Amino acid sequence: MAFVKGKTGNTKTDKVYTPSAIAKLIIDKFPLSGKVLDAFRGKGAFYDNYPDTVEKDWCEIDDGRDFFEYKEHVDWIITNPPYSIYDDVMEHSMEIADNIVYLVPLSKVVSSLGRIKKLFDFGGVPYIYIIGASRCGFPFGFPACAIHIQKGYQGDTKIEMY
Repeated sequence: MAFVKGKTGNTKTDKVYTPSAIAKLIIDKFPLSGKVLDAFRGKGAFYDNYPDTVEKDWCEIDDGRDFFEYKEHVDWIITNPPYSIYDDVMEHSMEIADNIVYLVPLSKVVSSLGRIKKLFDFGGVPYIYIIGASRCGFPFGFPACAIHIQKGYQGDTKIEMY
């Protein structure tokens, strides 16, 4: 059993691996440039689909690279984070990245007023891409989404469905 160390302590991970085709579909929605980090590489679905035009990096606790110890600035984080420590992940992502894209259950994004406030204190949400959980290979019935959180963003949010 694997563990991820978050600020709230060691938490069992809820590992859900993203199909490569879904990772590519999400990545293709964004104009990636600069340095891109897959904070929770897993089997590499996101990392392996990043374009060759960007500088790629990754973290994966099972391979000895803990995201919470990563301190370098990145232009983008695109990943499927552990949902059980989502708030810790979001907080650390906001410390090191200008653009964050998570593949998560939609309910995770909007289930806490405090979480929503953190999003808007950081910037805003330019884009939400809603994808059925079953298409993502997720073992739950909630819709999933790729949510783009951007530092300093002040505009409207575009919502699109797969």
